[in-house]
Amino acid sequence: MQQTEVSKWLKAITIAVGMMGILFFVFVVPVLAEECVISYPELAFLYWPGILFTGVTGIFCYAILFQFWKVCVEIGKDNSFSLENARSFTIISRLLVVLAELWFLILLALSVKRWMNLEIAMKMILMIFIWIAVAVLTAALSHLVRKAYEMKKENELTI
Repeated sequence: MQQTEVSKWLKAITIAVGMMGILFFVFVVPVLAEECVISYPELAFLYWPGILFTGVTGIFCYAILFQFWKVCVEIGKDNSFSLENARSFTIISRLLVVLAELWFLILLALSVKRWMNLEIAMKMILMIFIWIAVAVLTAALSHLVRKAYEMKKENELTI
């Protein structure tokens, strides 16, 4: 498969994920929030703050998708191992760490206020773990792309 084909496939997947994200944030999140209100009526006052926080999470997700789109463009230019891609992966990693920190702060605030229950806490901890795990992977990928770029530059100089 050529670079342009790979780039097209990755862009198509990125667009599909973006569209699924819109469906999730616009349609699924409010339904899940309503179910939480029904299951935990004592936490009903957190409906709108929860919707707002989910929107903030969505903004981070789309910022990450934008950075990945930039990687896809570079792959399409047959420039997979570039400083641009290494920077994009670094930005993705940092966005994920900030997202994990935000989720942790919300988890902490809800716990301090005693607005937390075990089910919500476990779900939030799982999400924090996922954000951190993907952040570590993208940081490693950034490092590998940067090293490959440096090796590519050295090889170009020796020829």
